[in-house]
Amino acid sequence: MALKKQKINLLIIGTGLYVCGRGTAGYGTILPAVMQSYKAGLIDEVLVASNRGESFETFDSNFKALAKSLGVYFSYKSFPLENTTNPNAFREAIKELPDPGVVIIATPDHLHFEMALAAIENGKHVLVVKPLVTTIDEANQLIRAAQKAEVYGAVEFHKRWDLANLKMKQALETGALGKPLYIHVEYSQRKIIPTEAFSSWVDRTNIFQYLGVHYADIIHFITQGRPRRLLATGQKYWLQKQGIDAYDAIQVLIEWSSGFVSTILTNWIDPNCSSAMSQQKMKIIGTKGRVESDQTNRGLRIFTDDCFEEVNPYFCQTYPAIDSDNIEYRGYGIQSITQFLKDVQSIADGEHAPEDFKGRRPTFSDSLVSTTIVEAANLSLKNSSQWVYFGEKLEPYLE
Repeated sequence: MALKKQKINLLIIGTGLYVCGRGTAGYGTILPAVMQSYKAGLIDEVLVASNRGESFETFDSNFKALAKSLGVYFSYKSFPLENTTNPNAFREAIKELPDPGVVIIATPDHLHFEMALAAIENGKHVLVVKPLVTTIDEANQLIRAAQKAEVYGAVEFHKRWDLANLKMKQALETGALGKPLYIHVEYSQRKIIPTEAFSSWVDRTNIFQYLGVHYADIIHFITQGRPRRLLATGQKYWLQKQGIDAYDAIQVLIEWSSGFVSTILTNWIDPNCSSAMSQQKMKIIGTKGRVESDQTNRGLRIFTDDCFEEVNPYFCQTYPAIDSDNIEYRGYGIQSITQFLKDVQSIADGEHAPEDFKGRRPTFSDSLVSTTIVEAANLSLKNSSQWVYFGEKLEPYLE
């Protein structure tokens, strides 16, 4: 007879777009994944922290609506209390989270380090929505802290679960494409992201750090490459006219140690009426062949009297449940979160140790390459697009 698995306790830090769909007609990605994991018997207690009690008005409304659609009902404890503001509410929530405890961090980039470190120092496993942090020094500090506390830390790089990306990885590993020569990425989002969704902290991030880092990670993941040098350029026009000091677009050129080159072109000033929130394409050119992946047009287009939309049915979408009248969420966005929760459960049950997942998941250690690329791109942008080089320990530097 199989032993009953331990349930894990969960704290979500953040109540924004990716958590509960704030500012959109949807319910985000984290909340659906958590609710389905609760329904499956994986989760026990749920805590949610924000810095403003008033932010729970939207969260709670979406929580109740989603619970009804999924057919799952439970309560959560919120930090801080209603109508109060407390930037350190997450610290109180971490201390109240029972073991085995998991903390999911979905907050502005510049807050990731202190929140992750606080969770780790309290013995909690941590999943951080990308980017992990913005410097390799901070990443290494988190790695050392997690090793000392014997907890599992990972980054929510959900594109590693996208079957298209796994197929590209396979094509490279089998040698079907020969030696890779160059990889080209185009990735953009609507103007609503910098002007509304991230308006309170847009000046603390940029489009490459927030979005392009996905493909920095994917290129490393599918090639196992190590960056040799990097150059970044950017343009500030439209957003500046709106009173926002942020780049409209950033282009990053990376030379990798194995000899291939990658270009990652990003912007977040696509029209708000574009056919999808994210426009994204990737090409790999090798000595024996090429792969082209249109990751916007996934073969599903929905036309109504109001709009035309290209839907990605493989990321985070609702479908009729097979065994009930409710809905269920499927997709690699859901899978990346539920896999982390299952991994933590296996650690709590003594089936695995945190180090078992190194090289198999986007652990903190496996995210060093994407982190140093982010830091190097920012360094190049601040220094008139100079080349930035990488040392033996991946530390970026100017010559």
